[in-house]
Amino acid sequence: MRLLLIICFFMVSCSKSTKKIEPINKSIDYSQFSFFVKDSLPILIGLDSNYNQVFNLWGDVDVLKKAATISTSDSRQLRFFIESYKLEINEINEIHIPTVLNIPSIIGRFRVFKTDILKAGTLEELNQNNLKVFKENLKNIADSYNALISRMNAVAKESVEIKKKN
Repeated sequence: MRLLLIICFFMVSCSKSTKKIEPINKSIDYSQFSFFVKDSLPILIGLDSNYNQVFNLWGDVDVLKKAATISTSDSRQLRFFIESYKLEINEINEIHIPTVLNIPSIIGRFRVFKTDILKAGTLEELNQNNLKVFKENLKNIADSYNALISRMNAVAKESVEIKKKN
């Protein structure tokens, strides 16, 4: 009887594996990711230097300009750049937007851009599992940045032309 119990115990203990199954977490291919950043993201436009007198009224405009460096950033450091940029963009207060640029179309575009940055900066780690989401977030950032800068350029141009007429 004892022998039977020992054999049963041995069989049960052998059938249970003590190995933990860990999720597969492949690291990403940064060379491919670098190609995506340089080739697949929309070209980030800049503020028109002809209207710097308008843009320079906004003390935080230099923070906005930093976003244009996303496509030239090292792809291995891009997540850290976004995380750092998230802190800077979060400090911008809409109250400080100068009157000429403080219009609903610019404020709305700024809020969308800020939200896209904040969303992209929530990743703790970049891996194969979340790379697709991060790429989508980067495209959203580029699109919302271009929409904001394009609108700021148009408003600044209108403002300067009105001043010239008066």
